[in-house]
Amino acid sequence: MFLKRILNRLLFLIQMILVVLFIVFEEVIWETIAKPIYDYIHELHLLQILQKKLERVNRYLLLILFLVLLVSVEGAGVVAGVMAVRGKVIAATLLYSAKIPIAAFTFWLFHATESKLLSFGWFKWAYEQILALFEWIKSREIYRETMEMMRQLKEKFRAFKQQYFTGDNTIAKRFRRLYRVVKNGLKRMQDTRS
Repeated sequence: MFLKRILNRLLFLIQMILVVLFIVFEEVIWETIAKPIYDYIHELHLLQILQKKLERVNRYLLLILFLVLLVSVEGAGVVAGVMAVRGKVIAATLLYSAKIPIAAFTFWLFHATESKLLSFGWFKWAYEQILALFEWIKSREIYRETMEMMRQLKEKFRAFKQQYFTGDNTIAKRFRRLYRVVKNGLKRMQDTRS
């Protein structure tokens, strides 16, 4: 009974860590930073030409190229995390920022050569396991609750932005009006003293 409670709490903690990490990477890093870079890379004419050339490249060479890029990018992320924990936040941020375009290119390379990469049985199996892990994380109640909370927070932020940063209600316009009122009031006070 006691061991079961400890095990359940440990499993909950592991779920919580996985969910938080997944949300941070999916919502913050992917959606706001990496996806726009990936979309930009995907639209580059040069890469469209490269994609056609990759269709003729040997699958083993593609696998080596992809794995080198993947390991480098993920290794840079781990190193950046270690640097951040050690207090070298600026260096960690720079390293992590530098890895994002490379990660986006690696992601593009995977999608451009997916059929060749998945022709390796062990690679396909590993890829399916990663997708299953993502689905498992997304099926957790804590994930759904956190995503709902984030959705509500985004809605509140959009409403705040709409109310205070668009049209005649922008904060800048309000501050300018307030500045003019205060300035004119101070000017009148100064004029009455003279």
